[in-house]
Amino acid sequence: MKLSGPEGVFELNILDYECSDSPRFMDRNWLIVSLKTCYHNQECVRTASILSTWELELLLKWMRSVADENELSPKLSFIEPALGFNNVSSGRGDYQFRIKLGSDALPNWQRGPMPFYLPVAPDKRELQRAITDLEQQLRRFPVRD
Repeated sequence: MKLSGPEGVFELNILDYECSDSPRFMDRNWLIVSLKTCYHNQECVRTASILSTWELELLLKWMRSVADENELSPKLSFIEPALGFNNVSSGRGDYQFRIKLGSDALPNWQRGPMPFYLPVAPDKRELQRAITDLEQQLRRFPVRD
C-alpha cells in the first residue's frame, strides 16, 4: 500500500506472519510489516511486527470508509502504538492523512522519543490503488483461526 503527497511518501507491505506455528490465536495473527517512508528527501525502511491480521482488516475498512466519504472515525490506532492514521481531509476527493510513526516505526532520521507525523495527500486514484493493494495483501495473509 502506498500513499504519497508533496511532503511525504508512506508504503506499507506485509512480509509474513511473525509466528507460523504458535498454538495461541493472538500470536498466529501477528504480521511482519515493512514500512518505507520518505519526508523531504529523507528515506527510511523499517521492519517490525506492529500489526495483526485483524488490524489490517480494520485499516482496510477504515480506508474504504474515507474513500466513500463516510468515515468510521477520523483516527485509527492499533494495539502497538508504533503506527496510527489520522484523516485531516476536507472532503470532496481531497485526501490528507497524518500517519503516526513511533517506537519501532520511527524513521531513523527522526530523533527523540516523540512520534513523528508523516503528512501524505493521495488523490482519489492513488487511494483506490492503496485499498486494492491492501485487499490483495489481506488475501495473502488472512486472519488465522
